[in-house]
Amino acid sequence: MDRENTAVDNSPIHAITQTTTRFQFAHWQFFNDKDELHDIQAQSVTKLEPQVARLLTLLITQQGQVITKETLNKLLWPDTIVEANSLYQLLTKLRKELQDNAKNPKYIKTVPKKGYLFLPSVSPIETQEQAPLATPQNLITTSQIPSSKVKLYKFLQVLMAKKRNWALTLCAGACFSTIAFLSSAPDKIEPTQYEREDITYELGVEFNVAAHMQRDLLAYIEQFNTLKITTKAGQNQYSQTFDTRIAHPTWHPDKTKLAFWQYQNDMCILHISDEQARSLHSSSPIPCHLIRPPVWQSDNELILTISDKTGSSAYLYRIEQQQLVKIPLPQKPEESYIGAIRAWEEQVYYVIVDADHHSRLVSLDGNIHMTWPYPLWLFNFDPAKQSIVSNDGSAHHNLVAKLRNGQTYPVFATSQGMFTNLSIDKNGDIFTAAETWQVNIRDQDNLPIFSSSSHDFLPVTNPLGETVFMSRRTGQCEIYLHANNQVKQLSFHKGYKYVNFLAWDPLFSKILSNRDSELVLYNREDVIVSFDSQHTSAPLQFGWLDAQNIWSSDTEFVHTFNLDGDLLRKTKFASDFLIFDTKQQLWIVLQGNKLFQSQSLANFNAQKQLVSELPSDAVHMIKNPRLINDTLYWQSTWSKTDIIWKLPLTAPHQVTKIKQEPLIWHYDIAPDGALRVAKMESVEADIKRIKPQPKKT
Repeated sequence: MDRENTAVDNSPIHAITQTTTRFQFAHWQFFNDKDELHDIQAQSVTKLEPQVARLLTLLITQQGQVITKETLNKLLWPDTIVEANSLYQLLTKLRKELQDNAKNPKYIKTVPKKGYLFLPSVSPIETQEQAPLATPQNLITTSQIPSSKVKLYKFLQVLMAKKRNWALTLCAGACFSTIAFLSSAPDKIEPTQYEREDITYELGVEFNVAAHMQRDLLAYIEQFNTLKITTKAGQNQYSQTFDTRIAHPTWHPDKTKLAFWQYQNDMCILHISDEQARSLHSSSPIPCHLIRPPVWQSDNELILTISDKTGSSAYLYRIEQQQLVKIPLPQKPEESYIGAIRAWEEQVYYVIVDADHHSRLVSLDGNIHMTWPYPLWLFNFDPAKQSIVSNDGSAHHNLVAKLRNGQTYPVFATSQGMFTNLSIDKNGDIFTAAETWQVNIRDQDNLPIFSSSSHDFLPVTNPLGETVFMSRRTGQCEIYLHANNQVKQLSFHKGYKYVNFLAWDPLFSKILSNRDSELVLYNREDVIVSFDSQHTSAPLQFGWLDAQNIWSSDTEFVHTFNLDGDLLRKTKFASDFLIFDTKQQLWIVLQGNKLFQSQSLANFNAQKQLVSELPSDAVHMIKNPRLINDTLYWQSTWSKTDIIWKLPLTAPHQVTKIKQEPLIWHYDIAPDGALRVAKMESVEADIKRIKPQPKKT
């Protein structure tokens, strides 16, 4: 039973908090699942900032009761010290959206020395996506609804505070897990009830969990560089700490051998240890950018998934011979290999994602064993049910499962954060790392102008102080503009269209972005035009030649366009790092570790001039170049640690690290030259067990 399960009483508002994500009050409708505020009278829709939407959710679910400033601060910024006026700023923004007056309030009343009171009555909005409140299949049992004596704000503390955000997950998961969704196959799937329990719950970061298929052994990574071996109940057995980051432990299905990776400089080392964390084998360093969990194929062989600048590839690794052989996968050039999985009949299968972001599970003979209509990135095999458990297609990455005959069934739903890896033992017990975080883009006063649990931000600020950025918070990559203390959404795209870059034009009137292989131009209100970049894959480098012409590169060809999307020039030019100086009208190119300047790419070798030689850690996984006020900035990764670099072109030998730490998503340079970092903050990751429950007789 979940020891963090906490009670709410059975009043209508409390019932709403468990199932409803859409509310109505006065002439407003609030869609919590979309952060949208609908004005019925004006027939308008406003996209709220995530923290403003979260504040409104808290006020609505506590309607008619005073909620203190301390409680709001704790729920909005769990375990985080914030500026004293942060809550006031959010309230000001929310009141402005509601057209409310603090002195004569209709909606939010300030109760002096106590807190805030949400005044209007609130009713839930029934939608087709929501299940009825009390049908036999989704009714929560009395054992899952705790005592009615606990006030709602205590429930909200459990729901939204760090380390206690699983109460709603348990309720949602219990409901979610009682419904069996059927495919076209005629046989009905037996509903399965799952319960979640904590394996680790201390402050810190624990992730990359691996459960032994047969034995009472669990392995996971703690604080990035410590291998922990415990029982499946979380009792510590052995540990080993490394000087650089380690990742992705995987137990042999029968024996007590554990394979895991270590990032070391620009290489990856595969280690094999026993159940006491004693080393049995270490591979030679393998060039890599990223890696995925290894898969045991036999006692002496593993399938390795290794990514470099060209993408991910599968390799067969023979331990005794230290032999690495690339595996020829049945995939097209525009398709992506994601990872391998050991499944039916102890065979290894491979996950491929096509250009339309559909996934398929294949064997080396090219046979397709399973398909999904969305990108798969999280997956493992459940031997008890003979199914593949994976992420679903939503923004929240709930867990679903699929049988070989095509039937699907839900496993568990998340209320906050996301599951980041899966391991399943012979009993069907799912061990997962559940991570929560907040990514902030901070302004000149170090206050967040936008916060989210999104994956990427790509903030770019112009000299006027306006910041354009991308967020995946909705599940799609959307473009936002922060200007005049307001955040405006500029794009509303559906599907899995990825954004790799953003750039202001030299006049600061337009914004250039991509949508997969398309190039997109925005003004401060909306999309102006989008067109095909005519690259064979999504462009990875980009920029402006002047206010009327743009360029893009897929690292093999450079294309130039006018603002109508007409292709003006196509130049074959391979590069991993390319930027155009619109002020000097010069290309800046990295070849190896040498940085050059040239007026032309077509005649580059004849015109190039050496600018600087860069250290090795400055050029590994290099990305996100910025040229601001004759100073070049970029990011790199070394031993899986993120580094931000600075190089004045007027003093090209002064290469300096200006920031170095894990979990930096992106960075930005303020108009005054100050560094802003979009990074994961308040990071927390814990190991959970999601256990199928016995059927009731």
